[in-house]
Amino acid sequence: MKKETIKLAITGSIGSGKSVVSRMMNVLGVPVYDCDVNAKRLMTDDEFIVSELKRMFGDECYEDDGTLNRQYIASRIFTDKENIKRVNSLVHPVVKRDFEEWAAKQESSVVAVETAILYESGMIEAVDKVLVVWADRETAINRTMQRSGMNRIQVENRMNNQMSVDDLLLMSDYSLYNDGDEPLMPRVMSVVEELKNISNFAVSN
Repeated sequence: MKKETIKLAITGSIGSGKSVVSRMMNVLGVPVYDCDVNAKRLMTDDEFIVSELKRMFGDECYEDDGTLNRQYIASRIFTDKENIKRVNSLVHPVVKRDFEEWAAKQESSVVAVETAILYESGMIEAVDKVLVVWADRETAINRTMQRSGMNRIQVENRMNNQMSVDDLLLMSDYSLYNDGDEPLMPRVMSVVEELKNISNFAVSN
C-alpha cells in the first residue's frame, strides 16, 4: 500500500528560528524544501521565469553568464510595490509547483517546506499541517540584527511587512516557542513522531 506523505510547513517571522528547526528536522530524517534557496535557483534556471523577468524589466535582469543581476532586480522591485506584486505572482506559483514535484519524489512519510510567507505565497495550499516557530519580538529583533547586519529599524520594517505572530499561531497545527533556553530538539522530535503516526494511520485506513 502506498504511504501517505504528510507535508508540513515550517513558518514564522524573521528571527524566530525557522532554519534551526528545519536543520533539526533534517537530522531526524525529514527532508526539508527551503523556499528562499529554491526561489533563487528557479529565478535563474526556470525558462518561464527568466523570459518573464526579461519582458518586465529588460535583459539587464541577468548577467552575461546567465546569473541573476540581483542589484538591478532589487533596484526595480523595492522602489515600486506594484513590481513586487508582479514578481511575486510570477515566482510563487513556480516555487509551489517545484515543491509539489520535489515532495512527490521523497521516500519519507513526512516532508517539510520552510517558508516565511506561507499564506502570502499560496504555499498553504500545498501542505497538510503548519508548524509555527516563534519568539518574543525583542529576542527575534536581536537575533536578526546579530546574524544579518541589519539595524533595528530595518528589522522592524521587515517584521511589520510580515504576518503577525498572533495571526500565524491562530492558524497553526503546532507551535514551538524558541526562546533559546528550553531545548528545541525534544519538542521537534515530538512533532515528527506525531506526524509519522498520522501518516501511518492514513495508510492503515
